[in-house]
Amino acid sequence: MTSSSSAAWLVVAAGGAGSGEPTGTDLLVRVGLPLLLVLIGLGLWLWGRRERAEARAEIGVKGGFGGPPGTTDIGSQLGFGVEGPGPDPDAGGGRIVAGLICLAVGALALVVGLIWTVAS
Repeated sequence: MTSSSSAAWLVVAAGGAGSGEPTGTDLLVRVGLPLLLVLIGLGLWLWGRRERAEARAEIGVKGGFGGPPGTTDIGSQLGFGVEGPGPDPDAGGGRIVAGLICLAVGALALVVGLIWTVAS
């Protein structure tokens, strides 16, 4: 086997000898991976939104002196379990931002991949 015949074999194995048609691997890289990134971003964004909604639902809901646990009637005396800052209303912010970044990058890569697939 000469070097030219082995090089020709590599070209045939890599992409159909320059036929211009995308292979399954090309489509996976151009479309599949960006689509996966979009789905991961969507999942992160929804997870962060749910976490934030749960934290905001608990704002002002503390048990303590003056009413049953779970009411907003917490009284004004110290030492009855009503101290502390409470839940963070901005919880899940990092996941929301990471999800939006993944969504944007994945959507951009998907558009570029689709244009590249159609153009080639």
